[in-house]
This record gives sequence, C-alpha cells and structure tokens, in this order.
Amino acid sequence: MRKLAAATLMAMTMGSFTSYVGGVAFAVGPGGATATGGSAGGDLSQQNVAQEGRQNSACDLSTAGDISLDPGQLRGRCVNGDGSYNEFTRVRYKGARAVGGDGVTSVEQQNIAQKGRQNNACADSIDFTLEVTGGLVGDECSNKDHSRNKYTLFQSGGADAVGASGLDGPFQNNIAQEGRQNNACATNNDADFDLTGGRTTSRCDNGDGSDNERVLTKGGGAHVKSGSGTGFEEENIAQEGRQNNACDSGVFFLPDLEGGRLASECVNRDHSSSKDVLVRGGGSRVRGGDGAEFQQNIAQEGRQNNACDNSLFPEPPDAGDARVDSRCANVDGSRTKDAVIKGRGTRVDGGSSAASLIQQNIGQEGRQNNACNNVNMVDVTDLTLSGGSAEFRCATVDRSENEGTKEIGGGARIHGGSAVADANQQNIAQEGRQNNACGNHNALDGVSLTDTRVRSSCATVDDSVNKGTTRIGGGARVEGGSSLAGLFQQNIAQEGRQNNACGNSNDLSLTATDARIDSQCLAVDRSVNIGSQES
Repeated sequence: MRKLAAATLMAMTMGSFTSYVGGVAFAVGPGGATATGGSAGGDLSQQNVAQEGRQNSACDLSTAGDISLDPGQLRGRCVNGDGSYNEFTRVRYKGARAVGGDGVTSVEQQNIAQKGRQNNACADSIDFTLEVTGGLVGDECSNKDHSRNKYTLFQSGGADAVGASGLDGPFQNNIAQEGRQNNACATNNDADFDLTGGRTTSRCDNGDGSDNERVLTKGGGAHVKSGSGTGFEEENIAQEGRQNNACDSGVFFLPDLEGGRLASECVNRDHSSSKDVLVRGGGSRVRGGDGAEFQQNIAQEGRQNNACDNSLFPEPPDAGDARVDSRCANVDGSRTKDAVIKGRGTRVDGGSSAASLIQQNIGQEGRQNNACNNVNMVDVTDLTLSGGSAEFRCATVDRSENEGTKEIGGGARIHGGSAVADANQQNIAQEGRQNNACGNHNALDGVSLTDTRVRSSCATVDDSVNKGTTRIGGGARVEGGSSLAGLFQQNIAQEGRQNNACGNSNDLSLTATDARIDSQCLAVDRSVNIGSQES
C-alpha cells in the first residue's frame, strides 16, 4: 500500500466524501451523521435516518400509512449508480448513528444508519395497509457500482442503529449498513395487503462491477441493538462488506390474493475486480430485544450474502386462482488477486420472552451464502390455494476467479432466545462458500391445496477457479433457545463449500387434493483448486 500524502484538502457536505483525479485528496468526515428520535407520552410514529459517505439511499419509506387503489398504480424507484473515479484518495467516516425514541403506549418507527458506498434502504413499510383492485404495486431498489478506485483508503467507525422501547406493541425496523453494495429493501413490518385481480412486484438488485487496485478498507462493524416491550414486532438488520442483500422480509405480513399475483425478486451480481486489496471488517452484530415478540435478526458480512423473502408469523395468503412467485439469486463472477480479507465474525443474539417467542436469527459471512424463503410459525390462518400456483427459487452461482488471496473469517455465531411459553424459531449460521438454506418451514400448519401446484427449487453451482489461495474459518456455531412449554425450531450451521439445507419442514400439516408438490435441492461442484489451502 503506497503511503498517502495529504496535499489537497476538499470537503463536501454530502457525506464529506472527496474525489480528486490525478492528484492527492484527503477527506475526514465530521463527528458522524446522527439521527435521534424523540419520545412520547402516548403513541409514537417516526422515521430516524442517518446517512453519510457516498451513494446512500433511503426512499419510499412508510410509517403507519393506508392506501386504496381502485384501479390504480403505485410504483416506487430507488436506484444508486456509482461511476466515480478515485486515485490517491483517503476517506474517513466517524460512523452514522440512528437512535429511536421511546413511547409509553404504541411505538411505530424506523431507525436507519447508513455509511460507506452503495447502500440502499428503500420501500420499507411499518403498519402499512394497502388495498389494490385491478391495480399494480411495484417497488424497485437497485445498486449498480461501476466505480474505479486506485491507491485509496476507506476507513469507517461503524454504523449503529439503536431501537427504542415501548410498553405496548412496538413495531420497528432497525437497520445499520456500511461498506459497499448493501441492500435492505421492500421490508414489511405489520403490513396488510389486499389484492383483487391486482399485482405486486418487488425487485431488490445489487450489481457490483467496480474496479479496485491497491485499496485498503477498514470497517468498525455494523451494530444493531433492539429495544424491548410487550407485543413486540421488529426487524433488526446489520450489514457490512460487499454484496449483501436483506430484502422482502416480512414480520406479521398479511397478504390476501384473489386472482392476483405476488412476485418478489432479490438478486446479487458481483463482477468486481480486486487486486492487491486489504479488507478488514469489524464484524456485524445484531442484538434482539426482549418481550413477547415477533422478530427477525439478520447479521451479514463478507461477499455475496442474501437473506430475502423471509416471513415471520405471517397470516399466509388466501389465494384463489392466484400466483405467488419468489426468487433469490447470487451470481459471483468477481476476480480477486493478491487480496487479504479479514472479518471478526457476524454475531446474532436473539431476544428472550416471558411469554411466547417467535423469531428468525440469521448470521452469514464469507462468500455465496443464501438464506431465503424461510417461513416461521405459519398457523394463524390456513394457507389455501385453489387453482393457484406457488413457486420459490433460491440459487447461488459461483464463477469467481481467485489467485494468491487469503480469507480469514471470525466465525458466524447465533444464540437463540428463550421463552417461558411456546418458542418457535429458526437459527441459521453460514460461512465459507456456496451455502444455501432455503425453503425451510417451521411450525407450518393447515396447508390446503386443491388443483394447485407448489414448487421449490434450491441450487448451488460452483465453477470457481482458485490458485494459491488460503482460507481460514472461525467456525459456524448455532445455539438454540429453550422453552418451558412447546419448542419448534430449526438450527442450521454451515461452513466450507457446496452445502445445502433446503426444503426442510418442521411440524408441517398438509392436505393436497389433485395437487402437485415439487421440491428440488441441487449442489454441483466443478471448481478448480491448485495449491489452495482451507482450514
């Protein structure tokens, strides 16, 4: 890494980012973007967003909103496109911080802290009611990074999102993102959708085509800490590194389809080039809150990680002659040469409850990991499909080229919460390369299929080329929670390469009449490894 001299000083108010072509630039962020929510003696509805750095979007966010379309069209677009050129540049950020306020009664809020480059948090809804008759609801959230970076230093203090507490029914999203190419979009919390002959389309896309040479990136670690309460519903997402998606996640999500279509798409495409690069991740961490709760806790770092189309305690769709589509894909075509990547390890600590506990805890690091189409505790209302179609796809394709690289992972770790009453949870820890955990169902009760087709596909294809590479993993670890009453849970720990955990069902009740159910789980390894070491 060439020594960087401070010859030119330029500061821009938007994130304090500096770029100077052909010379030497130096920029230091201020004390860090900070958003602190206020408190209330009664109901509290607010959004707290803190952003710094470059290429950050937080758009199409709704808190406690009602929309009726008859007929009509609702379309949101949230796009980042970075084509900047940076040479002999030093960029430092203190750390974005978003802190939620407290409420004595109900709390409905979103706390989002974003920093770094190419981060999106869009189309998030809290307590959102939507009625569509013959209309269209479309969301598009996209990152496209084609930046060029040479002899540059990126250093950050860590994004921090802290949720607040309430005595009665807090509904909140707590999202902290840093690094490059992170998406948290189309996230729904306590949202109702009623579609009659309508269509809902959601797209969450990362496309990284950046070129990086002699670059040093240091991250302080994304950190999310949840508040506590009773009747608690929340999503806690911490993302850092490169190419991470957390999209189309639903907590207490209630779709009602009558001849309509519900389509969801979450995609990562990495075609970046990295040469003589050092990346140090501080470790993303999520701490769930305590209370009688429904929550999702997701911590992701590294490269090519997806956590999408996860539903927690949804009232399943009542679909009459309707279609439900879901797609979650990772495609890694990156080229990495003489690079060192070090991470402290993702960590997820699920909250506990003095009553019942329903949660999903996902920790992912490394490269090419998917955790998608997971459903937890679907027994509020029967899933009824008459002449309809439901299709779920989860795919990872690794065509990356790695030469003389070294990856050191701190180990993904999950500790599930405990409950006095029933506990229903999924705990997934993944690291390494080419791991899938998709199409998993926990406590799925009362599925009724008549003249219907349900298809689930989970595939990993490894065509990567590795020469003179070294990989050291800290070990994936999952500890399930406990319960004094009923316990329904799935605990999955995956590391290494080419691992699949798909189509797993726990406590499943199914009735099928003239119906067809297909499930495919495929792993294909065509990788080439010369002089490589994994331990």
